[in-house]
Amino acid sequence: MLLQPALKVPAGPLFSIECAEDSICQLHLPHCEPEPALVSESLSVVNISDDGMSIIQPLEVTETHVVVDIPHLSAFGIIWDLIKRFCNFMTKPISGQVLLFLRRPFPSGKQILSVILLPSNVPLLEVKVQHTDSQFIQAPSNCLIHREQRYSLLSDPDSYKIQPDHAVFSNSYGPNYHPTYEIMLRTSTEEVTLMLRDPESIQVWQHNLHLPVSSSGASSVQTLLRLGDDISAEKKLLTVRSEFIYRVSNPVLDNLLDKLLAEGVITDAERETAMTKPRQDKARDVIDMVRKKGRDASEKMMTLFSEDDTFLCRELGLI
Repeated sequence: MLLQPALKVPAGPLFSIECAEDSICQLHLPHCEPEPALVSESLSVVNISDDGMSIIQPLEVTETHVVVDIPHLSAFGIIWDLIKRFCNFMTKPISGQVLLFLRRPFPSGKQILSVILLPSNVPLLEVKVQHTDSQFIQAPSNCLIHREQRYSLLSDPDSYKIQPDHAVFSNSYGPNYHPTYEIMLRTSTEEVTLMLRDPESIQVWQHNLHLPVSSSGASSVQTLLRLGDDISAEKKLLTVRSEFIYRVSNPVLDNLLDKLLAEGVITDAERETAMTKPRQDKARDVIDMVRKKGRDASEKMMTLFSEDDTFLCRELGLI
């Protein structure tokens, strides 16, 4: 909101830099311009501090970075001049990156590949932090894309479900990095070609993706079906433990903890300890503490779990 009255928009992440005073006098901030010499006049750096916002003109714009002298440390980020960049150079693309994150497989034998389209100067580490439940797949990611233009993701073979059909690239710089597209794959998929195309069907990115063959998503359900009624309740929980930890939602966990306490399966201290933890750690605590209490506690948990999330309980083979 601070940038709008000045007719500026973000052209890179906002970096908060902390170190000893006077230890840094110059910053090199990464930009995403493939032809920086043509648009260098539209680039500047914003400095946001307790005193407000100021705009710093660059000393130099290199092929990869914007260089500025800094008087003090606070928050800095590259910005575009709306008029100079998007009126004078509207036809010029920016450098983008296509990031791939493979989620853990479902027991049904399917898995989702998340595809995220971002400017090239968004740090990969910032994106990875928000997708810790997924496996990052290294692949050539560079592409040239236009701001506010619609792009479609296609696959070969084309039998895989991809959603949405198209998405508008809006050069987001956070704080959230959600998937731009999702493609539903079978866990048996070994190879698929992905293509990113603009509205005129011009291909701006392509990658022949090789995936490891995995059957882990369906293994827990297959094990339970094979063992049938002979398997104990605590053994069932152990068999589906990994999938439960990965897939159960935070609201379901909170309800489950409340009900387990009300039924006398867990103590106040156990509930309070689990409630303070992140979702996956909380799920791990719940299933481990209950199954270690034996058959009756495990059966009670499965019953309560089925009341709150019948779909997942059935997917895991617990009912």
